[in-house]
Amino acid sequence: MPDNPTGSAPKPLTHDPESYENLYRGKPAFAGAPAPKAIPWDVHQAQPRLMELEALGAIKGHVLDVGCGLGDNAIYLASRGHPVTGLDSSPTGIEQARGRAADAGVQVRFDVADATELAGYESQFDTVVDSALYHCLDHGGRKAYAAAVYRATKPGARLFIYCFSGDSINGVTAPMDAVQASEIRDTLPSAGWRIDFLGPTAFLGNASGFSGSFGTLPDAVLAQMPTELAQRMHHMAERMAVILPLIDDGRIHLPCHVVHATRMD
Repeated sequence: MPDNPTGSAPKPLTHDPESYENLYRGKPAFAGAPAPKAIPWDVHQAQPRLMELEALGAIKGHVLDVGCGLGDNAIYLASRGHPVTGLDSSPTGIEQARGRAADAGVQVRFDVADATELAGYESQFDTVVDSALYHCLDHGGRKAYAAAVYRATKPGARLFIYCFSGDSINGVTAPMDAVQASEIRDTLPSAGWRIDFLGPTAFLGNASGFSGSFGTLPDAVLAQMPTELAQRMHHMAERMAVILPLIDDGRIHLPCHVVHATRMD
């Protein structure tokens, strides 16, 4: 991102399309942050918990991977014979996802879209997979998202969400945006989703990604964040400094909620 010529305080980290577009281009996510060493969620494979769902037969019909990022979940599901559409707000992320699908020799429909609207995708999908998108939205965004996904699905569709929780896995907590289970229980049913299961699970992350834009941040940037978020980011960076030398594959497990929900007609 460009320097700040006005001398005003740097813009704090926000979950806006520009931040993610910058990350996928290898640029700082926001003003004052260092360039990323890796994308924190890029583990170059499908999430293990999603692979389990597929093996158990929970993934059916036309699948929407919403907030698909670099497309590894969508590519895996397509390799298992499912028709898949992957949507994300980042044009660069979608471009790279298309390249990964081509390298894997599978067909996936990738496109740029706003997950809180999903205009043009009404009544298309039987299964929706959300791997770490939900916690990137504010409360209003989550309500709009739940309604948009409802409109994009067919009667009886299933929704599977993985989002950061406030739990800990071996002392490692989520870097930001832990979602309260009570918020999920309020938001999804109000949009027409019946929650069948809500419980703890783990999300596989790229530890190297937490030592760049999402790791060691300048004090001037941390000062612009809410105190709780700044402390969480600082603690994550401290943990990563200890963990990185101890792991061989550069991957860590982060605490998440898993939600299984069914579209009520």
